[in-house]
Amino acid sequence: MKVTLLSKTESRIKLLIEDVDVGFVNALRRVLVSEIPVYAVDHIIVYENTSQLYDEILAHRLGLVPLSTPANVDKEVTLSIEKEGPCVVYTKDMISDDDSIKPIIPDIPITKLGNDQKIKINCIAKVGIAKDHAKYQCCLAFYKYFPVINIDKKCDLCGVCVEVCPKSILKIEKDSLKITDIKECTLCRTCEEQCDLQAISVSYDNRKFIFTVENYGNMSVRDLIEISTGIIEGKCDEFIDKIAGVAEPGQRR
Repeated sequence: MKVTLLSKTESRIKLLIEDVDVGFVNALRRVLVSEIPVYAVDHIIVYENTSQLYDEILAHRLGLVPLSTPANVDKEVTLSIEKEGPCVVYTKDMISDDDSIKPIIPDIPITKLGNDQKIKINCIAKVGIAKDHAKYQCCLAFYKYFPVINIDKKCDLCGVCVEVCPKSILKIEKDSLKITDIKECTLCRTCEEQCDLQAISVSYDNRKFIFTVENYGNMSVRDLIEISTGIIEGKCDEFIDKIAGVAEPGQRR
């Protein structure tokens, strides 16, 4: 397997993964979106709530607030809210007893309090995975096959494919049709369909993938990749151990 970094920002990473099949990249995607352990509010303790929202609605809203998650940390954390109206209660009003675990986005509105309305709540946050509940999902992961575009010599440079390409990756340069950035091709095949001479064909390499991960701020993309690959490795080790424990045909267990 060969991995090449195509681009990286604080919240997004794009990789070129080669010499693997679709089963591997899909397993990586599934682990990233459903099995990374992160913090979310698990339940709330309501001491006072005279807002317009029922306790159950507040619990639902608070459960969906994304919380920062340090790697390799698993403990129960309390985030307290105590506000009196008139005001808007924001996620920044959730005061955590651990500074490393707190709302990622401070200005998400939770509820609006009128005159003499109050809320006093303790939010109990725990580590969980999105396979059990969607509130624990911490990233978006997706992939596509690496595009392969072939241009035949019979191309008459009419320019139709250049005009219809939604990603504008084709251009006519020095009496030939050029591809400016093949990685941006979405495999829509519009250029192929619009070519009357059938001089351009679009396909893909089934052993080569462009893999993208976008985090929601809970943890860095580097931690997401490291943790997900560790989970896959652990699953493989477990599978090998179970296979080793199965008796050979004809043998007693």
